[in-house]
Amino acid sequence: MPVESRQLESGVAVVAIAGRLSVGAEVARLEAAVSHLLEQEQKKIVLDLTALEYCDSAAIGMLVSCLTKVKKAGGEMRIAGPNQRVQRILQMTGVDKIMSTFGNLSEASAW
Repeated sequence: MPVESRQLESGVAVVAIAGRLSVGAEVARLEAAVSHLLEQEQKKIVLDLTALEYCDSAAIGMLVSCLTKVKKAGGEMRIAGPNQRVQRILQMTGVDKIMSTFGNLSEASAW
C-alpha cells in the first residue's frame, strides 16, 4: 500500500493512501507520514482516500490517533474521497463525526 505525501500550492499537505490499509507496516507508514508533516510545522493535512480500497480496525484506530496528534499540534486533518465501503466503515465507527469528510480532494483542501 503506497502512502505518498505532497504539498499543494495552497500550502495544504496531502497524504494519499492507496490499496489496503490494515494492521502492520501499512498503518505505521501512515503514522510516520503524518508525524513527519507535523515535524515540518504543517497544520493543514488532507488524507486522500480516493484510491483506498479497504481499511480495518487498526487503520481506523490509526486515523483517530493521527487526528489526535494533529489537533494537539494546533492543526486540522480532513478526509477526501472515500469510496462507499470506506465511507460506511467511517460511519459505523463514528470517525465521520470527529473528522470532516469530503467527496474529493479539491473540496477537502479548500480551507
